[in-house]
Amino acid sequence: MISELKRDIDLLSVVENAGVEMKRAGTRYCGLCPFHSENTPSFFVFQDNRFKCFGCGESGDCINFVMKLHGLSFPDALKHLGIEQGELTPEIRREIERRKHRAELVRQFRDWEQRYCSYVSDLWHKTKKLMMKGIRREDLELYAPLFHMLPVCEYHREILIHGTDREKFELYKEAQKCRMKISI
Repeated sequence: MISELKRDIDLLSVVENAGVEMKRAGTRYCGLCPFHSENTPSFFVFQDNRFKCFGCGESGDCINFVMKLHGLSFPDALKHLGIEQGELTPEIRREIERRKHRAELVRQFRDWEQRYCSYVSDLWHKTKKLMMKGIRREDLELYAPLFHMLPVCEYHREILIHGTDREKFELYKEAQKCRMKISI
């Protein structure tokens, strides 16, 4: 019974709500381990709702994570996650659904971030290469829009590489607005 309930709880949301910033890395998420000090992320959350730190060796599921992070007993960890006597209350079910929805939105944002960063970097590199190669006078009009976009690409690229999640999210919201205007 508890194993079924554990599958319903989104470990990624539990980890992020504990203050661990996670970034998508392929099919898994990676961040700094909350169980030991580190400068390079070695803490992974996998699709099967399990975690593993390749630095300190901690691993497990959502209950293990809560027990280790907060120093709770098994029954207290269940209560912390909203599982009481093997059943989820309606309030906890709504919270789980809210967390799953939030996790899906975060996943969509991280996917966009990865795609857009690749697109902007590629466009930036190609434009710089074109400028270095030199352009014939008769081709200037053809490439003018690209050259005018270069400062915008540089600005977006800088945010995507060095910006905060809030700055990146502002770019994401702008992109969503533009996409909606185009589709209308």
